[in-house]
Amino acid sequence: MKIYLAKHCGFCFGVKRAIKIAKETAAKYKNIYIKGDLVHNEAVCKKIEKSGIKRMDSLDKLPVGSNVIIKAHGEPLKTYKTLQAMDLNIVDATCPMVKDIHKKARELEQKGYQVVIIGDRNHEETKGILGNVKNGVILENKNDADKLKGNIKNKIGVLCQSTQTLENVTATVHELAKHAEELFFINTICNPTRLRQNEIEELSSKCAAVLIVGSKKSANTKRLYEAAKKINKNAFWITSEKINKNDFSKFKSIGIIGGASTPVEVLQTITRRLNDL
Repeated sequence: MKIYLAKHCGFCFGVKRAIKIAKETAAKYKNIYIKGDLVHNEAVCKKIEKSGIKRMDSLDKLPVGSNVIIKAHGEPLKTYKTLQAMDLNIVDATCPMVKDIHKKARELEQKGYQVVIIGDRNHEETKGILGNVKNGVILENKNDADKLKGNIKNKIGVLCQSTQTLENVTATVHELAKHAEELFFINTICNPTRLRQNEIEELSSKCAAVLIVGSKKSANTKRLYEAAKKINKNAFWITSEKINKNDFSKFKSIGIIGGASTPVEVLQTITRRLNDL
């Protein structure tokens, strides 16, 4: 059996940065809270919480002077205003690439564009982008764009969730272009996402099977799995290093890739276990 571990694996820059900020905050302060998950990986978040950071679904009634970490996926503007009004210390761990999308969205709106965001409607990153403009619209795919006709301005500015696929974004933009007199598009898919998506296509083509490793909450991991499944029927989405290696003994070659918040150590453990075969 040949095992191919993806070149582009382990934490992306934004995830590394968020974890570093969380650890430094835990070492410096007490009474630290975070709304939701710092990143979309359960094992990573459990380690962060063990350092003394408390996960909250709501930030209501926190003690004055508490420290609040903004997760890597970002937050709407109203979250910052609420925290400031409560006299809480904000520690911003938003991925700089996501921050840049927020900035671009606001700039488009200031220039008179109807802001359209291509992304998963219920994902924290997409909600955060939407919450940085006054009148934004979320579209998940080209079918949503077709339903929107007649309900958008003639001048629209389009950007996207950083972990979208170029295929989905392109198809949606083409559909939108049918309904607007002016369309300005900014491709905000981040480079780590593009590199992993390109590599999973390569692995899926040359390997008998592929393993995509990451949380079921992870949007970028979901896209990797979907891309692999289109090419290779033996694509498996697993969430941890706990695998039954005998399930994969029939394959002569296996490709392994992880989502942007999957620790490289997990992928290395899986690689070692499969090499035992």
